Parts: sequence; structure tokens; C-alpha cells
Amino acid sequence: MPIPPTSTENKNLDEDISSSRLSRYNAIQPEVKQYHLYDILSPKYPDLFNHKFSIDNTTSSSSFPAGKFLQDIDLCDLLKDGELLCKLGQLLGRNNNIIPNNPTFKFKNSQMAFHQMENISFFLKLCELIKLPHDEIFQTVDLFDGKDPYQICITLMSFSRIVHDLDNQVFYKVIGPKIVKVKPTVPIKPYKLRA
Repeated sequence: MPIPPTSTENKNLDEDISSSRLSRYNAIQPEVKQYHLYDILSPKYPDLFNHKFSIDNTTSSSSFPAGKFLQDIDLCDLLKDGELLCKLGQLLGRNNNIIPNNPTFKFKNSQMAFHQMENISFFLKLCELIKLPHDEIFQTVDLFDGKDPYQICITLMSFSRIVHDLDNQVFYKVIGPKIVKVKPTVPIKPYKLRA
């Protein structure tokens, strides 16, 4: 008769999975911050990063103390209020009307947790409108409470692929793996191996 697993064995598996996802998050985080948050947003919103954190090591904001640079701040902390996500989504419908009812234009700048979660949900609605796969979209608690930070990176990588196809003038780079356009041909099985 098999022995049922103990709670410590299940906990260790959960810990292994979460530590694996956290290590992947830490590895991809700098690329996501550089691409999405600086290279794409700073030309369109030059003052956005000055009020978020110090670029010149002298200014400070209410969110982050002086001396904090982009690479020093955690991605979840940068995105937690939903402002950068909504600004990123607003770039999609800025010059042309790709998304007619873009929900990210409803952004509210507020310190209240409810409004911040609502801002995150505006970005998630945009992800659904541009047909991001549902299994690649994070949930609001993944970002706001830091439940699964790697899922945020997966969403942003998938977002970058799709918006690059929609408007490659604004979204000129793609982060993460690229989707293969043409599937490779599969050789035909010999008659002996067919079922």
C-alpha cells in the first residue's frame, strides 16, 4: 500500500516551483525593464521616469527615495500602481485607432489601492482585446500582492510580440522568444512504424 505524501513533501514541491519561477523572474527582469519601461516609454513620456525614480541620483519622489535607479528597483514595485502599464497600453492607440475603446485611457493617478488595482485591470482588459492567450495573462494579485512575479514577465513578453505585429513603429523591439511563423515540415513516418 503506497504511503500518502506528507504536507512537507508537498510544501517542498511548491517551494521548488516558486523558487524556480523566482529565479527566472530575476533573470528576465532587467530586459523587461529596459525594453518596456525605458526604451519604449521614455521617448513618448520623458518626464514619466523622473517622477517615478531618480535618473540623475539627486531627485526623489514619493514612491522611491533618491539614488534609486531603474536597475535597482524591482519590476513589481515599478508596475504596482498600474501607471506604466497604462501608459504602455496608451501607446497602442496613440497615433492610429488600432484599439477603438482602449481601456488604458481610463487611467487614474491615485495612491488608493483600489484605483491602483483598477489601473492594472485596465491593462489586463487591453491584453484580452489584443487577443493575448489567457494562460499568458497575469492576474491582478500576481502584481499587486507579488504572488507570481514571473507571470508578469510572461505577459509583458507576449504583449511585446503581439503589439510589435500591430504597430512596429512604436513597439520596435520584441522581448523573449519569438513565435515561429512557418511550421517546420515533419518527415513522413515509414510504413513499418505507423500504427
